[in-house]
Formats: sequence, C-alpha cells, structure tokens
Amino acid sequence: MKTYEWSIIGTGDPIESENKLEFRLLYQGELLPCGNSNKRVPEKHAIRKSLHPQLKRLWNMQKGLRQYASYVGAEAVGKKNEYMHSGTRDKWVGEGLEALGKNWNRSGFNFVPLVTSDFALRCRLDILLLRPTDEKFVLRQGDLDGHVKTIFDALRIPSDAQELGEAKPAEDENPFFCLLQDDNLISEVHVVGDQLLVLPNGREVRANDAFAVIHVQINHLGGRPFSRWFD
Repeated sequence: MKTYEWSIIGTGDPIESENKLEFRLLYQGELLPCGNSNKRVPEKHAIRKSLHPQLKRLWNMQKGLRQYASYVGAEAVGKKNEYMHSGTRDKWVGEGLEALGKNWNRSGFNFVPLVTSDFALRCRLDILLLRPTDEKFVLRQGDLDGHVKTIFDALRIPSDAQELGEAKPAEDENPFFCLLQDDNLISEVHVVGDQLLVLPNGREVRANDAFAVIHVQINHLGGRPFSRWFD
C-alpha cells in the first residue's frame, strides 16, 4: 500500500487565524479522471450535487453566513436601514440567498458560491482522497492528477453552459450551493492519497470508487460589515 501526497500552490498566501471560517465536505462514490479528451461533465455535476446539501446546511446553520445572506437580502428588497436597526439580523436570509443565486445564474441554475472575490481573501483545501490501490487497480500519476482535477472542477460553479451539459436543477436545487466562484481564488491545495478498502455500507470495492474528505479553510474579508457577522 502506497501513500502519495502533493501540494498545488496558488497565491501561496497562508491562512490566518483571524477572520476564519472552517469546515469539511465529504464525497463518496464514483470518481473518474478528466482530461482534454474527456471533460467528465456529467460526473463533475454528480459530485456538485452531492456537495450541494452539505453547503446548503452550512449556509443555514452558520450564524455569520445567515447574517451575511440576510444583509444581502435586506439590501435587495430595500430594507437595508431596517436591517441595520433590527434586533433580528437573519430576517431576510431567503431573499439574500435568492439574490446571490441570481448573480451567478448559469443555464437555469442559480448558483451560490461561498468563496468569491467579494467575500473571501484566501482559501486553503486539504484533501484526503482514498482510492483502490491494489494491483487490480493500478493507476498512473496522470490518472491521479486527473482525479484531483475532477474534484477541483466540481467544487466551482460552471463557467458556461457546456460545463453543465444536459443538467437541470432539481426541486431542492434553487439556489444551488457550490464552494467556489473560481479556482483562481484558491491559495493552496494539499492532497494526501491513500488506499480505499471499501466504501461505507459497501460490500466490495470497484475500480472507480473514491472517498474524499475536503477540509476547507477560508479567510473572509475583515472589517465592517464582515467582522460584525463572524466575530
């Protein structure tokens, strides 16, 4: 059994302890490498769909994100002054998420990315990727890079209709929550790969099975109004 690890450096700016939001995302299922000959559009969107409810719950349970969404919502419906003097700072969460989604509309999807240039200064990802590694499932380094690229692309909103293919939003996917506006906002990615024995609740391992734990650390913008929500 061979463990592999590598880092991908973006801006290289270190994550700071102040103004930090931190959480983990999980993915289990099929993971195929992408490349120039096969963009894996349906497979990437399937991963996106599995991460959507996790990020949706984060937006609805994290106090700072709820208040940020409410601020956007109050501004969208002309209630900014009322928001500033209201004792209930999460009154307009629904309106805010709807307004954010309309900002990132793609082919009928209203995406809500968490890491945007307006919100985040830097973002670090630490990915634990478990894949079958015994002799039956030998992988080349290029395949491993392709698997990480598939995950990477699935974390961001699609840039155009071609990256969505034939996908349509489901009833509970309006808005549709994603991690990234653009992967250029990533400051650093560190990947550790190890052996997958079998997926949880599985009976046998398949060649394209994968289990990923994605540790996300974000430095949101400091100062008003962001410090008011996350302090």
